[in-house]
Amino acid sequence: MPQTVPTANKLLDLFGLKGKVIVITGASGPRGMGIEAARGCAEMGANLALTYSSRKEGAEKNVAELSRDYGVKVKAYKCDVGDYASCEQLVADVIKEFGHIDGFIANAGATADGGVLESSKEAWDKVIQTDLNGTAYCARAVGSHFKARGRGSFVITASMSGHIVNFPQEQTSYNVAKAGCIHMARSLANEWRDFARVNSISPGYIDTGLSDFIDQKTQDLWYGMVPLGRPGDPKELKAAYVYLLSDASSYTTGADIVIDGGYTCR
Repeated sequence: MPQTVPTANKLLDLFGLKGKVIVITGASGPRGMGIEAARGCAEMGANLALTYSSRKEGAEKNVAELSRDYGVKVKAYKCDVGDYASCEQLVADVIKEFGHIDGFIANAGATADGGVLESSKEAWDKVIQTDLNGTAYCARAVGSHFKARGRGSFVITASMSGHIVNFPQEQTSYNVAKAGCIHMARSLANEWRDFARVNSISPGYIDTGLSDFIDQKTQDLWYGMVPLGRPGDPKELKAAYVYLLSDASSYTTGADIVIDGGYTCR
């Protein structure tokens, strides 16, 4: 069945998320992509379910901030995306609390600590299990709900690393996982064509604080390969998340939005 055209015509109405319920995994950090996506959604009126793996205090702090600043309903849930039962429980708990789910941002992830040879088999498994399998588990857990409702938007946080090979760091597991996420979004867009839209966002080097331990010489090398000459700020991504979750993107599915300061154009 073809998806319907939105009834709204004004751009602000199309971008509006008032009354919608959005789940965002990996949103317990103070300055990461997850919390900025949450801020963007809250600004547009969405109620939010945020997940954390180990940083409960961080998640609860974000819940308090979002509730206070935007007047929306927000709740935090513990979820290990690498465990399907945990993803299934998350979806059930959110539906019980909020009544339904309109959008889901699969954002939780893990980074690689080396290449195939210098890193352990366990390290490889962790990245693939979290970044690739975890995304698939989230999709499966919420997909049935979207199908039953006849609508929904699933957004995957992929990476420019799914398009190119980063230098000088070795991170094959991460690159492979994110390339898989991009193609997963395309595949699910086709599989779910009758009831939901699926897209991905591929950020480049974003200043979330996770790379602060990297020596300055290496960071200078990274940003020297970015045409805009700097890392991105997490807030520079939130408009893309809002777009893909809202009716403004009603004819957008199977797309990957690259936000990398121009890195992959070289």
